[in-house]
Amino acid sequence: MNSIQMLYNGKVYQGAVAYEGAELMELSLEKPIAYKGGDEVLCFDFKRRRRMRILRGSGNKLIVAPEESEIFRIKARPDQTEEEMFIDDDTMFDSFKLNVFGTISEEFRTLAVRFVDICRLGFGFEVNDFSVKLGHVYDTMIFCDEETIHPKLVVRYVHLMEKTIRYGAEIHSISARDLSKLRYYIAARQFAEA
Repeated sequence: MNSIQMLYNGKVYQGAVAYEGAELMELSLEKPIAYKGGDEVLCFDFKRRRRMRILRGSGNKLIVAPEESEIFRIKARPDQTEEEMFIDDDTMFDSFKLNVFGTISEEFRTLAVRFVDICRLGFGFEVNDFSVKLGHVYDTMIFCDEETIHPKLVVRYVHLMEKTIRYGAEIHSISARDLSKLRYYIAARQFAEA
């Protein structure tokens, strides 16, 4: 393991890099620290320095991702203007494959759906049901391994496919805790697929 130092809240912590990938780094610190998910840290050794954000940790282990990572651009957009909603068709954003199950619900009706991907614009999901309404806010539950997250999604587009119907939904609201779980889940999947 390579030695590394981490600057956090004005203090330098000593540690080592247990794993390093393009979108994820696991640090093993000499002492445990109190932190909040999403906090910025500066990781450095004698060759480099890099701004990172904390995804998750336990004890003296921390999982961090680069500050500029696309997973930190995934967030709720409840007050989006009409101009911001319509982006040039040539604009591409990195998306992350999910392939997880969940539900969308309104009032007394719940539909089982498969969430296929996510990007900074929101989730893509598939379901064989024409009753999903555009512009409508849905309560959702998404299974991320053993945990669930519960964002509110606004359905923005629909695309008829050969065997299913694909919907696109932006995140209307999500708790900080659920957003942290989602970001960690995405980063962990990237690590597992690498």
